[in-house]
Amino acid sequence: MKYVFFDIECACVYKNVAKICVFGYCVADEEFNILEKEDILINPNGKFHLTDHGGGGIVLPYDYDSFAKLPDFKKFYPRIREILEGEDKLVFGHAAMNDVKYLNLETRRYKLPSFRFQFADTQVLYMAMTETFDRQTGLEALTKIFEIDYTPHCAADDAYATMCVAREMCAHESCTVPELLKKYGVRLGKIMNGQYSPCVSQRRSDYIAEKRRLKRERGERRSKFNDFVYGYRVRPQSSELKGKRFSFSRCIEEEVPLAKGLVKEIVKRGGKYSLKLSGCNVFVEGEEDDSPRAASARKLKEQGQIGEIYTLAQLQQMLGAEQT
Repeated sequence: MKYVFFDIECACVYKNVAKICVFGYCVADEEFNILEKEDILINPNGKFHLTDHGGGGIVLPYDYDSFAKLPDFKKFYPRIREILEGEDKLVFGHAAMNDVKYLNLETRRYKLPSFRFQFADTQVLYMAMTETFDRQTGLEALTKIFEIDYTPHCAADDAYATMCVAREMCAHESCTVPELLKKYGVRLGKIMNGQYSPCVSQRRSDYIAEKRRLKRERGERRSKFNDFVYGYRVRPQSSELKGKRFSFSRCIEEEVPLAKGLVKEIVKRGGKYSLKLSGCNVFVEGEEDDSPRAASARKLKEQGQIGEIYTLAQLQQMLGAEQT
């Protein structure tokens, strides 16, 4: 089995256009011995317009003027297809879906047959290994973690760095590539017939399912609390909190029995409860509350639109812990 690591640079990328200017690859055997490594420079048939995700400029380590003298993607298509396709090969990329998409767009642009291969993604593998499903780790960050020499945006070096990352992950787990994929439940992505699907891990799928379940349950709890607030109407027994309009952090609202008990005590003492920050002059936050709602409340307090911010413990002390 040969492992083919590849990376692509484009002169420009738009919604349905990706003009490839470099196809870099690194082929290794099952022990990660390098068999081939090369940059294939391609005439993109278009101008260079390069930006990163933050809108800043990307500088490729190539002479842009030289590309106009080169053959275009159609000329290199058979060679790239030979590199990527074959039963004896497993293809790897880092954030590979982007590059697979670029290949697909270029075959459409030049009216060429679709590529047909399966691929693994070192980014997906790293997320599964470290259970860091809430963020995507870039190749440059992984080269620092694994102490790999690296030249950003040189496609062949990107491909080589991707190989090194895969090698280091195997070394860390003391296993082969197939064993690593199996251990973390990684399903290969694929491209064929002009369609493509991502490389995914079962651990990430489980994480996303659990996250959705928790979000749904939080929504259900908040809905119950909202219904209670809308429907709770009793006559105050004192004017102790008259003029005070309270609002809670979401983490408190989601503890429905606790939140309902607090609201009852507030209303009992002449106060009111607002489901919206804009309607309150007293905000109650959870312990070490770093939620967006709490941050917004602190900002409103600085602007004088909220008069007081209590912690949950302070509110309970004020109302009497035995009442809540």
